[in-house]
Amino acid sequence: MKDYYRKVPPDLVKQFMNFRETHPLKTVVLNGITWKYLAAGDPTGKPLLLLPGALSTAESAWRTITLLEPGHYRLICPDYPAEIDSMSGLADGITGILDLEQIQTTSVVGGSYGGMLAQVFIHRYPAKVSRLVLSHTYPPDPTRVRSVEPAMRMFRMLPLFLVKKMIRDRMIGILPPRPSPELLLVSAQVRQTVDTRLTRQAALSTFLRMMEFDQQTFSPSDLAGWQGTTLVMLSEDDPTTPETLREKLINLYPGTRLHMFKGSGHASSILESEEYIKVIEEFLGNAEQGHP
Repeated sequence: MKDYYRKVPPDLVKQFMNFRETHPLKTVVLNGITWKYLAAGDPTGKPLLLLPGALSTAESAWRTITLLEPGHYRLICPDYPAEIDSMSGLADGITGILDLEQIQTTSVVGGSYGGMLAQVFIHRYPAKVSRLVLSHTYPPDPTRVRSVEPAMRMFRMLPLFLVKKMIRDRMIGILPPRPSPELLLVSAQVRQTVDTRLTRQAALSTFLRMMEFDQQTFSPSDLAGWQGTTLVMLSEDDPTTPETLREKLINLYPGTRLHMFKGSGHASSILESEEYIKVIEEFLGNAEQGHP
């Protein structure tokens, strides 16, 4: 078996493997689709829906989950089924999971790809969201649809091993070029997940969801009746969120609180994990107490 983690410090690998062993996924069939999701933390705590990134697995958010668990949150984090090729479909399925878990309202945290899904989720189900955290993500941008279409054609035609290579390179390529142990682990996770779990259908669905997201026509007035609060976390040097998109995202959610990271690029949740969690917990705590 290929040792994907040979370059990662053994103690960090041990932490991750221990997380895998101690956090088994639940399985449920909703409308004929098999969903797997992680339910962790305090069963009596405040609900918090954590939406993972494009790797589409709950375990890819393991570090954030581990750091949030002591905070008395009831954490729900899903895998994204390959059969679902739209963000709207993911949002509908996740609502089914929340209903199954008897969660009426929840805070929602979504980073990067998960931040796109979080935006679709709140626009479809605003009554289910008490607080919204968007991290290192961007608003719908219809100009991107054309750039994704060529990739879709290639994904349908190319051998699967080349499709996997393209996706591996894309996911690892947006990480800061920093030889930190944490980033080495993320790269290993990406390689293992893409090599061993990614199907052609999953690859196509990943990009079809992005296309559907970019075709959304959100406006600042959409959530005028929503009583919740929003936190946006961005990084000054994140190549995926240029200034124009940052401004558009912030303007979509009037009254948004903004936190800017410096020097951590698209990986603030990994490279600045303590600050990242502190900002989220302070926001959720203040929102709970009604602070401005």
